[in-house]
Amino acid sequence: MSFNVQKSLGNSAFSFSVGRRRDFRSIADETDLSTGSSGEFIRHRPEIFYSSDLRTIHSPEVPKGRSISSTPFWSSLVDGTKKGWLMLGAMAFGTLLILIGLAVVANGQAVGWLEVILGLAIAGTPIVMTSAQRRQIRQHEERKRRERAERDARDRELLSVYTTSLERLREDPSPETLTQVQNENEKLDLPYAVWADTAIGTVLYVGFSTLARVGPERSAEVADLMDRSSDAAGLIAEDALAVKLALYSTILWHLLADDRLGKSQLQIVRSIQEGFGIRDEDIAGDVSAESQFERLRGIDHRNAPRCESPVPLGLNEHCLYAAEIRIGASEATTQLFITNKRLVIEGNRRIETQIPSVDDVHVDADSSRITIRAASLKAPLSFTVAEPIYLAAMIDLATRLDDRPRGFA
Repeated sequence: MSFNVQKSLGNSAFSFSVGRRRDFRSIADETDLSTGSSGEFIRHRPEIFYSSDLRTIHSPEVPKGRSISSTPFWSSLVDGTKKGWLMLGAMAFGTLLILIGLAVVANGQAVGWLEVILGLAIAGTPIVMTSAQRRQIRQHEERKRRERAERDARDRELLSVYTTSLERLREDPSPETLTQVQNENEKLDLPYAVWADTAIGTVLYVGFSTLARVGPERSAEVADLMDRSSDAAGLIAEDALAVKLALYSTILWHLLADDRLGKSQLQIVRSIQEGFGIRDEDIAGDVSAESQFERLRGIDHRNAPRCESPVPLGLNEHCLYAAEIRIGASEATTQLFITNKRLVIEGNRRIETQIPSVDDVHVDADSSRITIRAASLKAPLSFTVAEPIYLAAMIDLATRLDDRPRGFA
């Protein structure tokens, strides 16, 4: 059994299978990356199973305005304000008068018609007032609609020109193109959220394509071009940094998935990190994942790790790993132990399952969450842990341990 790791990268939802990690010395000194010029995953090892949903860069659209015609009449009448509730009360009181009047008429008393007429007047007044108000709003909206139509047509034209300039930037990130992008961005009078995703995707694409063209040794130039592209496209500082972090994470995780992070590749990754000016604290999750994968190198059934276990162990049973975990939304932690035979969670309710019954282990690297499916469990077991990749690997290792005496092997 291997386990699966899911990671959201800058331009893709990426998942891959993890088996036994190769020894550090067995990785070839190749200088090519596992990432292509569009940010796609390039698999070098055919035994790696992966899934990559590469996101396309969508063109932004001008948001549609809200009209009173799209608001139900009842929502306009009872709008949640004090006035709306008074109108609802008036309608209820008028309806009550109508019912009383009809009851009086039914008893042969013509005076009941006065109550019916009064009730109709009281109950109908809020409806008439709301209808008149909606009619005035529609007239006002019609004037605004014409003005908005002219403004939207202008915004669509400017947005189209801006989008075209971004497309040109992806093909030719020259100083002239950057100047054009900046000029078109300055003309936009639309919310940042409307066009930001397209600009972010463009800058990320520029980074990938330029890195593939000039090589990691010139990563400082790539980072500078991405910064200038972010400024020209109008990205805020937070998003400009996030784009560079996304490119670095994609490079690193593709190498981790391909099990090709050897000496030469590690030097390349470090040069990109240095060229981009990325600190370890900026990529704490990536640093942790790299460390966990590194600890797994060369570990197999012949040199399985051991740890102290506070729970009683059975015959030929030994503890492989112990960790603090959090189940659900609670901040409270509880102990988890993995032995060569069992997975045990000590808490208010003890959870235990035999290792051979484990069918699937899935790691969400973004949230440090592990999901375990086992035949002996009624429902999947899900929890967060500091080292989800290493813990999942220990479960995987436990399924491959042969604890039979040597005379029976």
